[in-house]
Amino acid sequence: MKVDKNLKDQMLFIKKFVTEPRTIGSVTPSSPQLVDSMLQNADWAKLGAVAELGAGTGVMTRAIIERKEKECELLVFEIEEELRKNLEDETGLEIYADARTLPEVMEARGIDKAGLIVSSLPFTVLPREVTKSVMDGVTRSLAPDGSFVAFQYSLHMKGTLEKLFDKVDVRFVMMNIPPAFVYECRGVRKMPE
Repeated sequence: MKVDKNLKDQMLFIKKFVTEPRTIGSVTPSSPQLVDSMLQNADWAKLGAVAELGAGTGVMTRAIIERKEKECELLVFEIEEELRKNLEDETGLEIYADARTLPEVMEARGIDKAGLIVSSLPFTVLPREVTKSVMDGVTRSLAPDGSFVAFQYSLHMKGTLEKLFDKVDVRFVMMNIPPAFVYECRGVRKMPE
């Protein structure tokens, strides 16, 4: 009997959430509605590079691959080893382990800036210094006209993001378990030296 891929992904996600709740921020992969909300404003024809932080089982990754132009570089990060290996096997992409290394990976790949960075990282449960390091990498790596889009299950990150970006739009996606807030951020603020 062939088991549906979505069901397999769901079971793996639940297992990882139970065993590693500080790494996996949800009990279920993102819904199609959440994925659509995250990617709705991307100008795919103009994107030269996209980075995804916290790929999980690859729901967002697959949607990005479907939408992006062939020439567009895609950098994917997932810290959990089994999820990373599964996604590498499925997509043929090199999946990087640590989202904090985004600027170094981009430099090694010869990518100056990313036009879109999407994040599914569970900032609420990550240690503060990890969140700070990831966000430092995001602001250093994002193109001036690019966007950083992240989802969270609370408004916990709103103040932090408003300090880092000129414009932060928030939308609520009810059709997800649990319901989620999508933050779409533009215009990296210049930080005082």
